[in-house]
Amino acid sequence: MPLFPMPLPYRQVHLDFHTSEKIPRVGAAFDRTAFQELLTLGHVNSVTLFSKCHHGLTYHDTHVGVRHPALTCDLLPLQIEACHEIGIQTPIYLSAGLDEAAISIHPEWGIRSKGGGTFDPLRAGYKMLCFGGPYLDYLCAQIEEAVTLFQGRTPGIFLDIVAARRCWCRWCLLGMEESGLDPASDTDADLYAQVVLQRYYARTTDACRIREPEMRVFHNGGHIPKGALETFLKWNSHLELESLPTGGWGYDHFPASAKYAATTGLDFLGMTGKFHTTWGEFGGFKRAAALRYECAAMIAFGAKCSVGDQLHPSAALNRDTYALIGAAYAEVAAKEAWCEGARGVADIAVVSPEALQGGVGGHRAASLAETGVTRLLLELHLLFDVVDLDADLSGYKVVVLPDEFRLSGAFRDKVAAYLAGGGRLLLSGDSGLAAETDTFALDLGLTVEGRSPFDPDYLISTDQAPTAPVRGPFVIYGGAWNVRADQGCWRALAHRAEPYFNRGRDHFSSHQHTPDVPGAGEYPGALIRDSVAWFAHAIFTAYRQCGQPLYRDLVADALAHLLPHPTVTISDFPTAARLTLNRQPEKNRQVLHLLYAVPALRGAAKTEQGTGAWAVEVIEDLTPLYDIRCAVQTADKIHSVTLEPQGQKISFTQESGEVRFTVPRLLCHQMIALTTG
Repeated sequence: MPLFPMPLPYRQVHLDFHTSEKIPRVGAAFDRTAFQELLTLGHVNSVTLFSKCHHGLTYHDTHVGVRHPALTCDLLPLQIEACHEIGIQTPIYLSAGLDEAAISIHPEWGIRSKGGGTFDPLRAGYKMLCFGGPYLDYLCAQIEEAVTLFQGRTPGIFLDIVAARRCWCRWCLLGMEESGLDPASDTDADLYAQVVLQRYYARTTDACRIREPEMRVFHNGGHIPKGALETFLKWNSHLELESLPTGGWGYDHFPASAKYAATTGLDFLGMTGKFHTTWGEFGGFKRAAALRYECAAMIAFGAKCSVGDQLHPSAALNRDTYALIGAAYAEVAAKEAWCEGARGVADIAVVSPEALQGGVGGHRAASLAETGVTRLLLELHLLFDVVDLDADLSGYKVVVLPDEFRLSGAFRDKVAAYLAGGGRLLLSGDSGLAAETDTFALDLGLTVEGRSPFDPDYLISTDQAPTAPVRGPFVIYGGAWNVRADQGCWRALAHRAEPYFNRGRDHFSSHQHTPDVPGAGEYPGALIRDSVAWFAHAIFTAYRQCGQPLYRDLVADALAHLLPHPTVTISDFPTAARLTLNRQPEKNRQVLHLLYAVPALRGAAKTEQGTGAWAVEVIEDLTPLYDIRCAVQTADKIHSVTLEPQGQKISFTQESGEVRFTVPRLLCHQMIALTTG
């Protein structure tokens, strides 16, 4: 079995196996031949198998941990041998943050609240353990046992439920005091939680590599933090982007996360699930169309694929599941040659607001501004990367600082140098202001006169912003900055109109908010000059919160000024469609990926309908698009344009650095290879 740093395989299954000690005859139905048959049906070439689950139980003989009391066979070794016989890799899983067997014996190892509480003994569910005390020694011993037992038979270790957590157990209290931190301060508790997390990373990573120095290691927290080179990225050999669209992440989380992961230099997997909802849903199946689309999106955005399944306690795989996975993975297998070694092309850099926090955050840590801007750019079919504060900005045509970027220090100097070097900048909300004062940190010819007292207020597009079909005032929420611009260099994209008054107890009108006072107010809503666009509102946060397409129209017009010639242009492409452009330099080609599916919201929120309710984005129907007219800007002399993996040549023209062609049909996913001579 090849070990890290060989490339990750493209078709992985993450085989969850969290099995209560009260379930009998665990592993009794394991059958080597049947196991191999269904993995083959699924076109799988890597399976993450369990050493220890969230219940704290081990699925092989152990001298360190707690062997599952109902285990009927030495299951993990049998699974590994069955996989290796048919050429399937077998990374190994250990639960890190959860261990029911350990906490039942050592409740003092659990996370303790500031008030002294631990966990509700009557609540069904797992209890979180603290890495700051003796549990970390126990966990490292389990890891060392696993890598010793399976030396040479596993390419990597997957450690789960990893995050910084405030804790006031006796070991954390002592650690805070020894570090000169105040246990009464939540801020200091957060600082110490980071100290504990870094100690965890160092010790568990060393434990993973006691036998194989290049063992793959990944620490999963459900989200890849941005701007965390020294606090997260350096501890991982690769990344696995847990992002189940139906499990709470939604369909826009993965593309944004992948756009950042691709800039780190690490190989990475996307991770979805076969479930209708999320992990632990036995008997839950998503539609084949959804999994087909999700896997296509992974390879289009530069990732390898991982699909989550949960093994039945009997250890028999489910045939319906592997028929479902196999339908998607057969397509991935046919497309891998056009994805290997590919690197994404981007015109725009979105600097992640999350990076302002130094990468500190967990699942769903992305800001509303970041989610809003990435969703908006996906819908506009523009090529972008998500970057952190350390990124080299010089190669991007436009840099977007969404809503939250007050500037100071080295990053302020970097943005100023980028702008002075001919770069173009889009600012919104607080972005561009100084960190310490409500003045602009850059010399832009803009003067701040304070915050507007009105929320909401109204925008009115000018002739510099022709896209919006509404030419009169439209409402926008969140408040704005009152700014005056130097005459002559700035042009208005949008004016602002004010309401008669804010809604209050003794001032209200109609059902929601007060209408606009007719005519434009004295302050602008959006401005443009040769190299900078500026929005008075936190427009990306507003777009994420209410989804008003008029906000997107205004940003599209600003970007049309800043980026008049995007690398890829597609006529009449639906907003739900997605595109990426990747380069394969070793194969002398660029590969354009087109994706199209429309998620529909089904189900109901649990708060509305009770137990069993779940609001889910479902992809069920794949609708074809026809005669898609594409233009790609390239300095390369193109020899052929082909639909892949079909190998079908299509006609094209190339003139003045632009290649034009028409894709006859798109169903879910289509690759178009532009090959040089």
